[in-house]
Amino acid sequence: MKNESGKKRFSFKKRVLIFIGVLLALLSVVLLILAWPLVHPKTYSPAQVAADLDSLVVYIERVHPDPYRQLSKAEFYNAVEQAKQRLSARGKVTPMEFYYEASRLAAMFKEGHLSVQSDVFIERDMKLFPYFRAFRLEPGSHRLFLRTDAEICGHGFKAGDELQEINGKSVSEIVDGALEGVSGESDGFRCALIDEYYYLPDILNIWMSQNMPADVYRVRMRKSTGEQMNFDVESVGLLKWFALNRELPVEESLQVKAPFESKMLNDSTLLFSFNECVTEGLEQFLSDMFAKAKADGVRYLIIDNRYNTGGTTEAGDELCRYLTDKPFSSVDKVVIRFSEPIRRLEREFLNGVMPPRDTLVTQLDDPASRKQPYGDDVRFDGKVFLLNSYLTFSAAADFASQFAYYKMGTIVGEETGGMTISSGDIITMKLPNTGLGLVLPFKLFYNIGADENAPVQGVKPDVEVPSSGALDMALDMIASGK
Repeated sequence: MKNESGKKRFSFKKRVLIFIGVLLALLSVVLLILAWPLVHPKTYSPAQVAADLDSLVVYIERVHPDPYRQLSKAEFYNAVEQAKQRLSARGKVTPMEFYYEASRLAAMFKEGHLSVQSDVFIERDMKLFPYFRAFRLEPGSHRLFLRTDAEICGHGFKAGDELQEINGKSVSEIVDGALEGVSGESDGFRCALIDEYYYLPDILNIWMSQNMPADVYRVRMRKSTGEQMNFDVESVGLLKWFALNRELPVEESLQVKAPFESKMLNDSTLLFSFNECVTEGLEQFLSDMFAKAKADGVRYLIIDNRYNTGGTTEAGDELCRYLTDKPFSSVDKVVIRFSEPIRRLEREFLNGVMPPRDTLVTQLDDPASRKQPYGDDVRFDGKVFLLNSYLTFSAAADFASQFAYYKMGTIVGEETGGMTISSGDIITMKLPNTGLGLVLPFKLFYNIGADENAPVQGVKPDVEVPSSGALDMALDMIASGK
């Protein structure tokens, strides 16, 4: 997301750390489970959830600067009415059932900064498929492959073996259905988000709980050798599910990292891991890093931006000062809707002169206000490679836009998950009856060089490879002199 002064912030890192803490601290999980019924009613009436869906529509239209930029208003209204009908047919509605419908409505906008807060993942009486976290999700095909060698229900499998079917339904169909409730601009970002941050078990189990719950799941696995195996997997409760998932290894992208760090890969190549766009300590860190690089004659810099889901654009700006000799900006323009909630939030905007309620204000890039690069004696003068992935989002994608537009070097990896035209700067509003949080952006950002008439897209790589192989590709290009 972005903060009040127009600098993006995004909370995925915080949410990931919370999720890891819950995963590792089983006692906390138990306390949360026990406390949930005390805080939230077990069910809601059809009238209550219908009113909350009406509120969801009102809040989106009140806060978002251009909610129907990519989505038909009539299509959205029709989807809301269908959701009301489905919930009404249930009689009493559980928090999970309402979250399931609301998340799908929010995801229709295809914006990573517009979503419902996922504070209701798994209910304790759900019948869970226990092994989703052992698999990685392939974007595009929506297939699931084992991350590592594993034993499932007494059967041995190798990394890369595929889970193909559950109770007669193809895994790709299950994933397709589950992704309809995940907010994000691109398929690659949505897949990376739930896969890399291990929301995968939650998202798929939520979909299955609403569409195909069962005591026993008949699965079909296909080994890399071509052999197919069919066997039964018993569903588990929440505590057993957490216990099983705690035993699985943590992927590199989910391991807790410093916001930024650096190391020499060889005598001439420096790796800067840009894991989060934060400014605290960054200015001094970069000053020391680049001074040492210049003193040591470093010729190549690799910036690893693959696991960076955002923060503040000021962090990317500070890095850019070492990489270009031109004054630079991150945006061409910003459109802001001053609804009443935003008026309360942004009272110092334009020196305290507040526009009338619901006014749309456009801020254009001012060449006189562009950031200035450092001098020749400070800037890095070697070759620079930037590694991006589908997970590169928000302020991290803004940095990638600047890097590409000002031709600071070569981009390797995947298209960013953050788009060159995207919403941001968020507030959270609670729906009145269910208390479900609705995350709402109130600004629309047009990144530097963005084409308003072109299809919405992320920052494209110069050399496209799976993100897992981006670092090796950059090193190969350095070794071959490219």
